[in-house]
Amino acid sequence: MIVVADSSPLRYLIVIGAVHLLPEMFGEIWVPSAVLSELSAVPTPGEVRAFLGLAPIWLRVGEPTEESLADVSNELDRGERAALALGRDLKADLLLLDDAAGRSEARALGFRVTGTIGLLRLAAERRLIDVSAIITRLRESGFYMTESLIRSAFGEHSALGFFFCVARQ
Repeated sequence: MIVVADSSPLRYLIVIGAVHLLPEMFGEIWVPSAVLSELSAVPTPGEVRAFLGLAPIWLRVGEPTEESLADVSNELDRGERAALALGRDLKADLLLLDDAAGRSEARALGFRVTGTIGLLRLAAERRLIDVSAIITRLRESGFYMTESLIRSAFGEHSALGFFFCVARQ
């Protein structure tokens, strides 16, 4: 499976200590250098920059072609545009994006898309995470999410969180 990521899912998975889920679920993750630049910028949390300094072998870097970049809306930020264009070049099976405009553009281009919450839901379904703990860490990280989003992704999050806590004991 070919998976291309934008900066937001990577950033938040690193910050909440769940980035290990990516190679467990997908093997390799592709990113354009524009995404690495965004993640290396000074306002990015130190743990994200430190992670990139010792980037794992499963994090692959690719550059989109100019032709593919021209096919993606200029309304998106540089990293999102590059991720979508790289996805086109690689014929990606899945794009990891959180931004609504980027997700909409990706779907218009024919991609399957998920974001941070979708990744965590998949991890929960595979019993790879403690849902309650992950939701707490995600809230503490500054990730914007509503209670209705949590309920739609995880059902009754407290019940699901309890289930996964009990299942792990």
